[in-house]
Amino acid sequence: MAVYKTKSSKTVIRKIFRDLKPGDDNWIDDAIEWIGEALEHIGSATQLCQKQCVLNVKDHKVLMPSDLYYINQVAINNSVSPVSSTELDTLIDKVKELKAAIVAAQADDLEYSSTTSVLNEINSRIVILENIYFNDNNAMQPLQYGASTFHRSMHCDDCVNENIMYEDTYIVDCDYIKTSFQSGKICVSYMAFPTDEDCYPLIPDDISFSEALFWYVYKKILLSRPHFKNNGINYMAAEQQWKYYCTQARNAANYPDIDRYESFMNQWVRLIPNINRHDVAFEQLNTREDLYRS
Repeated sequence: MAVYKTKSSKTVIRKIFRDLKPGDDNWIDDAIEWIGEALEHIGSATQLCQKQCVLNVKDHKVLMPSDLYYINQVAINNSVSPVSSTELDTLIDKVKELKAAIVAAQADDLEYSSTTSVLNEINSRIVILENIYFNDNNAMQPLQYGASTFHRSMHCDDCVNENIMYEDTYIVDCDYIKTSFQSGKICVSYMAFPTDEDCYPLIPDDISFSEALFWYVYKKILLSRPHFKNNGINYMAAEQQWKYYCTQARNAANYPDIDRYESFMNQWVRLIPNINRHDVAFEQLNTREDLYRS
């Protein structure tokens, strides 16, 4: 069945200490990276969390969020008041300054606490302003992904095709989202790997995931540290255990519950296909079809 609860991947590291009793802890930083690799190998959508953010486009492009795994949809909201938009820009710039100040003030507990408190207040205000963008669904205009081989974001200055009228679009180019319009704000719905307060990955609270990550980290330790105490288990044995629990974890996470089955049925068992839902952010895509006979 589907897994909904999560727990910190610190539990996997504690399990390694408990079961293997390693003599040192100089592998922990590597283990965080290995756990992220293992989660990507498992590849279940249920281990990701959905996020939304407002990004400021300048010169046809904007850097994607650092925690983005893949994009669900990109939209533009032209109805937002200029006052809210300007305030949001100011606060986002202030957050960058405060994050840098926090790093510099880690040795001073009083200044660190004061700066963190201010940062939390600003982040709360940013959430309120971003909700202005997301809550008015009637004003949201989802952008189509650009199909042109000469996307407008790539046109040179004074290009004769720059004034051609067509709907706004976006493309993904390396780490940037590029838009057909030169400047403005976009709302991005995306999936990301969730993390705890110490930036350790959150993992589904399921024994299959715990075992899979344990064996993946274990085999990586054996590969990178030949003299690590292995309790009689070699690399190939650890690899076999990892593959077994990886498949088990993927199946456990992807197996739908009753509500997901119902939603899937409503999308596919229809006389009239429920198409063209992209423009309304796929709302009511899984609504049951009711046919009335006169």
